[in-house]
Amino acid sequence: MIKGIVTEPDSITPMPFVYVINATTGQGQMSDGNGRFTVIADDKDSVIFSFVGYIRLKISAAKLYKGFYKESKVVMIETAYKLNQVIVSDFKLKPYEKDYMKRVIQGSKTSVVNAMESPISALYMQFSQKGKEQRKLAKIFEEIFIQEEVAKKFNAEILRKLTGDETIDFEKFRKYCYYLSNDFIINHDGYELYYRVMDCYYRWKEEKR
Repeated sequence: MIKGIVTEPDSITPMPFVYVINATTGQGQMSDGNGRFTVIADDKDSVIFSFVGYIRLKISAAKLYKGFYKESKVVMIETAYKLNQVIVSDFKLKPYEKDYMKRVIQGSKTSVVNAMESPISALYMQFSQKGKEQRKLAKIFEEIFIQEEVAKKFNAEILRKLTGDETIDFEKFRKYCYYLSNDFIINHDGYELYYRVMDCYYRWKEEKR
């Protein structure tokens, strides 16, 4: 068994909710609220550390194992992407990752539904540290799924193709066109969506952004 802690790039700040998966077996968990994890792996296995917005790390189990009583430290590395401008497919989320994310989201809602049937369990999930972490994690995952749906319809590549402008800053454009919200993009298609994009783009150019 390998024990360790995952940190931010500063190598000091603990990083919670990082996927820690045995690449051979597909089994694993997420780092806890203090960035700590345990994973079962043989010497010949590799362990994947994955979090949206960070480079996916794949480290041999032999390098991670520091002995039964010692923890290894894994320092994550940020990518150039930011969540509000990313094409989610670039992260290449694995099926088991998406399944896990969906289970966490569903689990955070089930406790409310079952409140009458099991009030003690519902109260535990509402007030315990585990329940709070699950709701926080579910909110993050819901945002990721929203961004994935948005990116299918509108992303930096689509913007460049629509406008013919290869130098346009996608992130600044999204902030400028505040009415191109995630909700609007998800609920509009084709002409209606891209007309709104182009209307905003012409105003953008007129103001010499």
